[in-house]
Amino acid sequence: MNELEKSIESCIDLLKGFKINYYSFVGPRTCALVNQVKILLPYIRTKYPKISDILGDAINVINNNGYINAYAFGDIRTAIKILASLELIKDKKIFISHSSKDKDIVEKFVDHILQLGIGIKAEDIFCTSIEDMGVRNGEDIRKHIQTNIRNADYSFLMISKNYKASEICINEMGAVWAYDNNVRLYILPDVDFKEIGWLCDIRKADKINEPVPLDALQKELVEYFDLVDKGETWSRQRETFLEYVNNHKSE
Repeated sequence: MNELEKSIESCIDLLKGFKINYYSFVGPRTCALVNQVKILLPYIRTKYPKISDILGDAINVINNNGYINAYAFGDIRTAIKILASLELIKDKKIFISHSSKDKDIVEKFVDHILQLGIGIKAEDIFCTSIEDMGVRNGEDIRKHIQTNIRNADYSFLMISKNYKASEICINEMGAVWAYDNNVRLYILPDVDFKEIGWLCDIRKADKINEPVPLDALQKELVEYFDLVDKGETWSRQRETFLEYVNNHKSE
């Protein structure tokens, strides 16, 4: 985290639970907020001059004869929210743990469900078996995978017979559960709920070839990432994916 991000975070922390009315006195917390905004200003003066001017004007008039100027306080709160949205929101990241032997199904899931159906960008998906979504030449494989698991907003585990037989996949599963970033488990057609046993422990798993769980995933990701609901496009892509999976033969 750089100094600008740290400064914004400090302002956010001071604003948490800070409620005022027209008769609120200027106290230590108000003074701390003003001082933190003063620290923030040099970092945004060039990059966000209009926000810088708003914050500068606000801290100059926030003390109204010992009372907090509600309008100035509101300007500070709004400006900090805008800065947070510009500087602190993470990129969307999805990590897919799967066996390379299930590459065909996983590719179709990425193409038709995540990208074409929901609208997730290719650069926001980490999937080792797909070119341009995995580890690049010269990178430390274990470190790269661990970093992507840690930074993921969502982690998908694609459980199959191939997955169960892979030591690498089981290790990835352990790392995914350790960070626990919105983990979703999907069962591929070659296994059933009884066969996955301890792999999923008490966690709920869904069959990847059923429309209801996919519709639930689409709704959840659209809301989480504030994406446009593609409606009929989603339905077509989902059906294309389901048709492929239901006709697919495992290795």
